[in-house]
Amino acid sequence: MKPEDGIAHAFAAALNNSVELATAIGAVWASTPAFSEDRHRAAQGLCAISLHHGQAVLSLLPALPASAIALVRPQYECLVRAVWAMHAATDAQLQRLLAPLTIESQHAAKKLPGVPEMLEKLAESGPLGAAALLSRARDQLNDGLNSFVHGGIHPFARHHAGYPISLLMDVLKNSNALGMLTLHVLTAMPEQDEAVVLMPALHAEFSDVLPSLEPLPSAARSP
Repeated sequence: MKPEDGIAHAFAAALNNSVELATAIGAVWASTPAFSEDRHRAAQGLCAISLHHGQAVLSLLPALPASAIALVRPQYECLVRAVWAMHAATDAQLQRLLAPLTIESQHAAKKLPGVPEMLEKLAESGPLGAAALLSRARDQLNDGLNSFVHGGIHPFARHHAGYPISLLMDVLKNSNALGMLTLHVLTAMPEQDEAVVLMPALHAEFSDVLPSLEPLPSAARSP
């Protein structure tokens, strides 16, 4: 076997393991009842969208890597908005987010904060360490993801030079980590003991397709 064949085989194995991890995470969310409280409802819906983006990353990465990489950004931003909705959004902001889609509600939703503002609010009133963790992820990913989203130098260069397997592996691991972090959101919701127990088990089983994760702290802030 040529060295490059072994590397390609390792990536294929990592992709299969990632699909198994995504399936396990999705099963936990699928078993969760629909919540009625606005904060829980908003966070649940946003995590579902984030997970859908993650599933698309897995599907597209082998054949259409530029499109897959671009989707990591909305995957991340939906996660941030879920944590913000759960812990830092005002009641009025939640109503704007949850309103039925009309021309009026679309304009009103433009007043919702962007990622930097949500991270600032989470630093003030979110789980201890959550804003710092999500901010570090943004700092590490933002420049490259912006380039892929907006047709910048990164996708142009990769289109001509190709995508190193090491880059694809990093994308895979980062996307998987965002999926794992949706479970942290779930653990802050009522009666989610199963998710609390499952998280460390999944991290141990799928550590080969996850970066070194710094756990999102519990929902409670220290006194």
